[in-house]
Amino acid sequence: MEENFTPYDYSGKKEENPQMPPEEKYNPYSYTYGGERAEPVKQVPPTPVTPPPVAPVTPPPAIPQPQPIPVQYGLGYNAGNPAPAPVMTEIQPNGIPVTPRKEEKKFIKRTYNITGWMLIINSLLPFVLVTMFSVVYLLITAVSGWVPYGVEKSIEMSIVILIYIISDLFIVLLGNKLTGIKLRPLFNTKGFSSSFLLMGVVIAIGMNLLAIIVASLTETAFEELFGLMLTSPDDTPSSMIYMIVDCVYAVIIAPIIEEIVFRGFVLKNFSRYNVYTGIVLSGLFFGLMHGNFYQFIFTVPFGMALAYMTVKSNSILPAIFAHFLANAGVTAINLVGLYNEDLSDGIFVVWLAFFICVGLLMLFIGLATKSIRLPKNTKAEKKRGFPLAFTSHAVIIYIVLQIILCISSIEKM
Repeated sequence: MEENFTPYDYSGKKEENPQMPPEEKYNPYSYTYGGERAEPVKQVPPTPVTPPPVAPVTPPPAIPQPQPIPVQYGLGYNAGNPAPAPVMTEIQPNGIPVTPRKEEKKFIKRTYNITGWMLIINSLLPFVLVTMFSVVYLLITAVSGWVPYGVEKSIEMSIVILIYIISDLFIVLLGNKLTGIKLRPLFNTKGFSSSFLLMGVVIAIGMNLLAIIVASLTETAFEELFGLMLTSPDDTPSSMIYMIVDCVYAVIIAPIIEEIVFRGFVLKNFSRYNVYTGIVLSGLFFGLMHGNFYQFIFTVPFGMALAYMTVKSNSILPAIFAHFLANAGVTAINLVGLYNEDLSDGIFVVWLAFFICVGLLMLFIGLATKSIRLPKNTKAEKKRGFPLAFTSHAVIIYIVLQIILCISSIEKM
């Protein structure tokens, strides 16, 4: 290698360092540009520097993200099939979106519409079957000859009751199958105490009797002001057989069947997304089912009270017992009235006064001590309750159908 070679000269000629000013020459032994040869700098190991302590950083609170709709809302009674997972929208701390998306609304309305259609079938099917039976029965009696007075009405009523039982069981079994409800859990025996049962029964019957007074006053007002009768069914027995059949149905069959339908099937489906919607609609539909405005007035609050008992106890057994006791008391008083009307009226006054006074007292105590209450509705539950229920076509059709039936029962004096 030539002695004038520099690292920047590949031609053998010495060049100035292009990175240095012209007056400074490159010195390969210097640690600086230009000047004398510098002595090698001793390498001193660097002193280790301890980094300053870093304060822990608290992560910001997590923003709730949308989660799949849980299987049930609110109380344990509101079990149901899971809804489709929501999309991004306003979300509550529990992860449930406030406003349901289109797919979820469709899912919820499907449950409401199935319930509505089952009630419509339950209104029309007995009418069709009873009409068919009446035609066949008239043909049979015409061919067979005379039937003793009272017996034919008892047989006819027994067949009609059987038809209603078959219709109720049909819509319950089919409706439960379509909406995924199981019958066995409805008869839970571990969700309530004897004190709850006693308190619930007294309050429910007291509300029923108080509403009966309102219904009687309303009926009187319609008669005097408009000359119209808000008719109630004529339960005057025409024979001993008729009376026995009527008592068995009112005291035993009706409490069981009607509670399975309205506090089991109807309440269960409408309270899946909003428990208040379930309580109100089960009472409303229970009143409309009776087919006349007189009974509608006092069966709606009674049905709501039974629905509340069902939700709180997670069982329809307390409602069945309260329904049984209410019907049994009225039936017993009516039977006494067949033989002694004055005694019957006296017993009814005592029955009325006891349950209204004690029931209202228990109700006020329960409200004051907050032992009678339901959890507050969330925004999500409000948007999934009444707004979707009253825009479901089957629910609207059933309400209109039953109102027409109630109007048709009004008679001129």
